Amino acid sequence: MIYSKLGMTNLKVSRLGLGTAEIGFAYGIGPRSLPSEDEAIKLLNSAVELGITYFDTASLYGLAEERIGRSGILKNRGVVVGTKCGNFLDKKLDLSPEEMKKTIGQEIGASLKNLKTDHLQLLLFHGGTPELIINSGLMDFMQKMKTDGTIGYIGISTRGEEAPIKAIESGVFDVVQTAYSILDQRMRENVLSAAEKKGVGIINRSVLLKGSLTQAVKYLPAGLELLMQNSAKAETIAVKNGMDLPTLAIRFAISNSSISTSLVGTNRLDNLSKSVAAVESGALSNEILAELYGLGISDPKQVDPALWPPLL
Repeated sequence: MIYSKLGMTNLKVSRLGLGTAEIGFAYGIGPRSLPSEDEAIKLLNSAVELGITYFDTASLYGLAEERIGRSGILKNRGVVVGTKCGNFLDKKLDLSPEEMKKTIGQEIGASLKNLKTDHLQLLLFHGGTPELIINSGLMDFMQKMKTDGTIGYIGISTRGEEAPIKAIESGVFDVVQTAYSILDQRMRENVLSAAEKKGVGIINRSVLLKGSLTQAVKYLPAGLELLMQNSAKAETIAVKNGMDLPTLAIRFAISNSSISTSLVGTNRLDNLSKSVAAVESGALSNEILAELYGLGISDPKQVDPALWPPLL
């Protein structure tokens, strides 16, 4: 496993992180199932044994936080769990600043209980705009939580290009979570370079773009033909270079040094082991990267799962 510093924090994280939505509820495209408690806990502990030290979760992810807490992985030295709060920001609910603080305070309390800890190493706002978060006084509230030791570092999970740029420029977030993959390269030119210059840690989600860069691509709904076409082109490049498509996608993500950790979401140990093996194979050559840079899609309706047609 390869490790890196998460921005200017004192957290060292594995370049491959585990997204835990799939151990909390039935998530993804195609046939989906929720693993049993024993299966989820075995997966989490196996991830640690494989060298993974960063785990991404959220209070919104069904049973995920509770299962992480019961797994005991936080007792392992070096393990970092980042969770999220404030999904109401993404839903644009009409709450007063005091109602926002109260709701987030309750969510933090629940996360502490679920994770069986008295300290959240990293807490991210689950969407919303940097302006809303700052202007509502939520950052002052979070700073108090940092001062009393409840929270270590603060971040924000974003969509598109404008929100992460503003979050980075604001100077108040330690970490920004965004999406970057073979098919969605919108962050490459401006966002990732800006984060590196400012010392903001980048957590990269959607490495496999919700299954679009796996064999599950066949389950995508109508209307995403460009996404499917470029996925097929990426697979051709993968096969030509002696690897499968998910391996190519993971190696593409870790080839960008501005990214501290890239998340894969799975509830299967075999997939996790293959993902770790992909990281161990290292970054891609400049020649392969040059081919893949031509497959990025700029249309948000194609590359943002939140904007996709309904999944069957």
